[in-house]
Amino acid sequence: MLISKKAVVIVDFEIDADAVFLVIKNLGAVPALKLKIRPLAAIPGLEGKKDITKLSIFKEISYLAPLKEIKIFVDSYESFFTHLKDPSVHFNISYKNAKHRSFKIKIHHDLRIYADLIYFLRKH
Repeated sequence: MLISKKAVVIVDFEIDADAVFLVIKNLGAVPALKLKIRPLAAIPGLEGKKDITKLSIFKEISYLAPLKEIKIFVDSYESFFTHLKDPSVHFNISYKNAKHRSFKIKIHHDLRIYADLIYFLRKH
């Protein structure tokens, strides 16, 4: 894996046969500072009872270490796709480096690509 010489923060979904996780990663060799992740819509979790985007981690992460990964359990696979109203999930991400340079990125996920994987994941 090639490691960036600058902070590169992504938000991704990790799906397995039993669970859905939201993963925040710094792919870079330097820290991301004052990281703000703004989901543009609710993300249902815990059997549809909790909006994951209301977690305090989405307010601000003051320091995300180089190559750090934060993995958040969202829901069971079946429950997540049952309660997900809009499969298009968007994140606006902003952060700074140690020299106070600002970075912004927009990430769009189309979760429909995962919706029918359960049949393949459980067979293997």
